[in-house]
Amino acid sequence: MIKTNNTTDIKKIVLKLKPLPVKNYENIDLDRLVIYTLSLLEKEKIPLYFDFISVGLFRLFPRKFALANFKQYPDTFRVNNAIRRTTGSLSERKQERWANGSPENGFSLTDLGREIAKQVIDRLNHPELDKKAKRSAVSKSRGRSYNDDVREIRESDAFIKWTREEEVNSHEFFAFLRAASYTPRALLVDHLNKLKVSAAAAKDDEVIKFLNWLGAKFRNLL
Repeated sequence: MIKTNNTTDIKKIVLKLKPLPVKNYENIDLDRLVIYTLSLLEKEKIPLYFDFISVGLFRLFPRKFALANFKQYPDTFRVNNAIRRTTGSLSERKQERWANGSPENGFSLTDLGREIAKQVIDRLNHPELDKKAKRSAVSKSRGRSYNDDVREIRESDAFIKWTREEEVNSHEFFAFLRAASYTPRALLVDHLNKLKVSAAAAKDDEVIKFLNWLGAKFRNLL
């Protein structure tokens, strides 16, 4: 790795980035790919400036960050929107930003952003686990009653800790949903919504309150 502040050398490093196989990132949203790229550039001692980020995303993930009609160039409009979402300026994630900064002054990762980057690395390295998680989520949704779901919710560590007003962490959140950090966000949302349907059908107001609280607390993971 070249460690230098020379712009020419930095540009060479960015341009040498190799595209990842499409199958490895096709199920990962743009925001998480941005965070991964920020983390990678940071490790390479490359300033997190908009130009370097845009080209880095284009080099690594051309299927998602190339212009529709000129695939040899990056879509900077798409890059800009994705970055703005990670900084909270284009979303409701005001208090839980994954990155800070602006195109004029450069960007930096937050602690939460670095955790997200680790999750993305796992998913990029093990794309087969996304498919496995999807199949598992589908199979668990079959042949169950509303009362079965509510009973399991009440027996879960996350629910018990919530009733005791104890801290529930992200590991317990994933365990509650029987998922992993690399599980696609859409599947997590779908499973949580199905549990809400079960709680509503069972008319269990306490479980409904818990599920709404859980979704709000871990909205950055959904």
